[in-house]
Amino acid sequence: MCSCAEDSVLAINTEMTAVADLISPLSSGAQGSALKIAQYASNALLEGLPELMKVLQEVAAIHPFIALAVGAFRVAIELDLKRRENDKKVNLLFMEMRDMMTALVELQNVKDPGQPGDDGKTVQQRLQNLADQIESDILECANVCDAYAKKGTTARVFGSIRWDEKLQHYVKRFTKHRADIELTIAVHLGINIDKANKKLDTIESKMNLVLEYLQSCTPPEEKDMAMFIEKRGGKDVVLASEKLLLEFISRGPHSGGPTSERGWIRRRGTVDLQELKEELSEDPDISIQRNWNAFERKFEMQERELERIQEIVHEENQIVIKSVSAGPHDKIRDNDLYNIWREMRWRGNVKARHFVLALRDYCLERLDKLRKNESTFIDCDRPTNITEHDEWTLEYISVTRLQAIIEAFDDDASGFITVAEVNTFISLKPRQWSLLHWMAYWAIGWQMTMTRYTTEINDILDKMFAVKAHILPANRRFVEQYLDVVWSPITELTTGFRPIERNDVVEDRFRSYVDAEEKRLRDALEDIKYDIDAGDILQLVTGPGRIEKHLFPLLWLLLKRDYEILRVARTTVIHKDELWDSASTLKWVFRAVNDRCTNLENLFKQQNLDPGQMFRAFASEMFRYWHDSASLWSTERLREAHYPDKPYNDADEGPCISPSLLLNHPVEDMEPSPAAPQPSLLLASAGDGPETGLPESILGRWSGYLGDPVAFPSEPMLSIEIRVSPSSPTQFVASGSLPIGTRFTVAGKTLPDGTNGVAYQFHITYNARYWPRSFHGIITDRGREFSGRWFCRGNNTAGMFLFRRLPPDAMRFWPLPANAAHNRTQTRWNFALAAVQDQVRRRMSSLHVLRETQITRQRYLRAIRTGLSTQSLDVSERRSLTRCYRLMTPSEARCYYLVHESMRSISPKHFGISCANCRTDVYGARTMCLDCGIRTTVDLCSKSDCQEATIGPDRRDDLVAPHLPSHRVLKVRRVIHRHREFGNIYRAAQAALIRADEALADADDIASPQSPPHYGHSRGLSQIAKIKAEQFVERELSCAGCHTRVSRPCWYCIECDDECFVCTLCESTRSSFSGGHKLIHGLVRCALPRDDAVKAADLEWSHSRIDGLEDKLEALRKDSADRFDALDSRLSRLVDLEVMQAASQQKLETLDSKLQRIENLLSALVSRL
Repeated sequence: MCSCAEDSVLAINTEMTAVADLISPLSSGAQGSALKIAQYASNALLEGLPELMKVLQEVAAIHPFIALAVGAFRVAIELDLKRRENDKKVNLLFMEMRDMMTALVELQNVKDPGQPGDDGKTVQQRLQNLADQIESDILECANVCDAYAKKGTTARVFGSIRWDEKLQHYVKRFTKHRADIELTIAVHLGINIDKANKKLDTIESKMNLVLEYLQSCTPPEEKDMAMFIEKRGGKDVVLASEKLLLEFISRGPHSGGPTSERGWIRRRGTVDLQELKEELSEDPDISIQRNWNAFERKFEMQERELERIQEIVHEENQIVIKSVSAGPHDKIRDNDLYNIWREMRWRGNVKARHFVLALRDYCLERLDKLRKNESTFIDCDRPTNITEHDEWTLEYISVTRLQAIIEAFDDDASGFITVAEVNTFISLKPRQWSLLHWMAYWAIGWQMTMTRYTTEINDILDKMFAVKAHILPANRRFVEQYLDVVWSPITELTTGFRPIERNDVVEDRFRSYVDAEEKRLRDALEDIKYDIDAGDILQLVTGPGRIEKHLFPLLWLLLKRDYEILRVARTTVIHKDELWDSASTLKWVFRAVNDRCTNLENLFKQQNLDPGQMFRAFASEMFRYWHDSASLWSTERLREAHYPDKPYNDADEGPCISPSLLLNHPVEDMEPSPAAPQPSLLLASAGDGPETGLPESILGRWSGYLGDPVAFPSEPMLSIEIRVSPSSPTQFVASGSLPIGTRFTVAGKTLPDGTNGVAYQFHITYNARYWPRSFHGIITDRGREFSGRWFCRGNNTAGMFLFRRLPPDAMRFWPLPANAAHNRTQTRWNFALAAVQDQVRRRMSSLHVLRETQITRQRYLRAIRTGLSTQSLDVSERRSLTRCYRLMTPSEARCYYLVHESMRSISPKHFGISCANCRTDVYGARTMCLDCGIRTTVDLCSKSDCQEATIGPDRRDDLVAPHLPSHRVLKVRRVIHRHREFGNIYRAAQAALIRADEALADADDIASPQSPPHYGHSRGLSQIAKIKAEQFVERELSCAGCHTRVSRPCWYCIECDDECFVCTLCESTRSSFSGGHKLIHGLVRCALPRDDAVKAADLEWSHSRIDGLEDKLEALRKDSADRFDALDSRLSRLVDLEVMQAASQQKLETLDSKLQRIENLLSALVSRL
């Protein structure tokens, strides 16, 4: 036993040289600086990690009690590497974690794990509890970093103080753990305590520097955003103003951030300000807690992945390579690839085309020898694995499929294949397949398999649009938003992909691998509950390699589940986040596709290749339209595009999956009853025990209000029932819901109070959207009133609270604190009279009660739409809102909010569509011009100013002529998918306009006075007029609303089977019509013929545009003339300079001749002398 331990220690010592280099230069503590810490955290986090992990695993083999901590550290580091975010704060935190784990390497000096120290304790007994705490802290810290990384820049800035506190907390803990480890090991080994204490002082000095840097390493863009908040008056002011909030968002980074808008969002999008406000107001504790389940699943997946990789590495280590001459080929694991690499004498890489051609020739040669019964190859160092069973593959491993095989080997698309890429290609090969079988899959099997998946994906998308008509109204907006997000990007991929003719025989040869990969993806998605909320989770699901290898199977599995959710949405009101999470999952897939496409484009440009042409060949043209989708989504093409319009038949589908098994969120209850309190609105809690340490005065039901410094109450009434905590008899708990449906929990305890004997402190923590609040108060009025102060650290707000032992109906009339102090007897009599009077009126269904309830409901609904805060209101509005809050019970507030949600979900929101005039999002009716638009349609909202607006090319650069109010327009009151459904409705609108014009033209002919007929034709003309009159009467050109005769301008239905006209008045005021016409039907406008005045206005606009262009041309001409004059003057100066140079040259020549004569004279003189 001791001998084995000593051998292990010797093995560890061989790695210690590398680990010694790992020790941070910051270990010297005071010798560092915040700047050095910054440089080190950013650049040296990964240095020496492989050596450290190897040493730690070997130390854990000797001291198994640290194995869990080492495993947690290894998985946390791998997850951080996959995240690929260069956040200095997170890097610094992981650096501290790494330095803490480095301290465990000192256990190598403990030769015998079972040897006790001077006090009789073994090293395990000393460090076991600390190792368990380290494992727990590593997991919690990794979860915090994961939640922090998922936050966008805006959310990080809003919660910067709280997030920094969280990160600093773990810096301190890891530093303390490191100090405890080193001190404990020093004590166990009997090292001088003074030296140990000196080292601890150094560690503490270093920690102070780390904390100093952590507070100062905010990125420049976040500093700019924080300065913007401070200058505008603080977070609350920015949140209360939509204008400031949008300006704040615009200051954020537009690329590279975890939640920034990436290049894949090429369509116009909208910002849901309410969702954004909720995200910005969310407490970090809630984000961390909500992220835990997803992180735990991610952690388990990464752990299994590391175990799988460890098995592969172990198998590789068992291979003993015997070679005569060392070279790069010795690293290749496959025998045939090793042979060809050695024969060709390639070095570290080879051109991809040369490699594949040489590999094909090699395989042909080996198969030819097999046919000749030459089973042994004396020219090869390793035996070949090619057999006669692989001969069928040669039909597909041909020059025509060279590109597909190259892509299979060349993972980075560099045009060169390396030894590492060859080994990666082989490592992914199914065990029972040969090399040729694996190559044949990538030559033809992959494209054939992806062809099947594209067909199934398009079929699911078609069925999604078919089932959309059967969705419950409460779910319709969620479904429309989901389809708006996912359909277009997926269609870009499936439309661009080049299909191949399928062959059952060929597909059967690859079915085992395809089914296994599909099962692997499905199992991984089920492990994370089909919720991909980060790029590292996507990488864990798909595995290593190119995203295009598994893209279509992954999309098919995700869409298959989402389709089942849509089927459930026909009968069940689903949670608003259910399809939002599904769309978010697909967005992360789209981000990965966009990153891959961007990298390929940059690579093609570096190789002086045309990206557009390369994408027409790469990956069977999968990324063709992703790279450039302008031609696919142009309005001109969409007008002629035809997409399948399949009817939904539930009998053709399988049985519906139970919502409890399918959905990740609880279903919604949309049928509240305001007459009686809902059980979910009354706070449930644990039962009382017979013996408690709490005064009886705190237990029971309380109703009351919360107020802020400017208003009381500042929010709707709260009703809670406090009971004893099941975990401690000296604490109390409760839980419940706010009117908007957000769940919350209450936890509190008693505190000694010097003046009143007992005080109570409790905290309310919300599951989402809100910062937690702390309360401190006392009970007075003989146990009937509970009042005090509350404060919230997250947004620096505070106020007071008041609870009474009254039912919610009676609490509405209890006097406010400001009024209760004056003449208490009179105020209580007023309370009693008002409460009793209200009860009597409610029993009698008094008109006064109904009117009061209506006013309260309308005021509260208006507050929901504009914001529930009282901070930014004037005095009268604030007074109105506080009265509204007072007069509602919690159940009524919840009921009104559900009414708002129901109305909001029914009202159509046209996602991604903004008004061309006022630039706002389009809700309700959407008007589309049928004459304008090349890239996108010209859309207008229902405002009268926008309907009559003229949109010129100066506002829309894709307009060749201005949009005019006289243009033909289509109005829809249901959501039309901007790409898929536009063509069908456009063609229907054009056909409807033709029918309407014909009907109205016949009516105009009959209504217009007839000129005197020519002799001999009177009988024929009267007969024609009679026929037209009969047709006019039969058509009954009357309004479907008011049934009066219609005339231009009017509207015509494009969806009714029979002719259906609607006058302009009924179109804007009526909600019900006769003859089967419905409000949601699309209408085209039958405008007045363009008279001379309209034509003159159009001509005047054109002339003004021409005049403007002429002015610009004149200014350009003058500017060009000035430039030419300046150029002429410069040229003239150049000519003069040339003349001067010629004269100077002539003078130099004259001088040379004179010098030459002087030289000749001097020579003659010298010769005479």
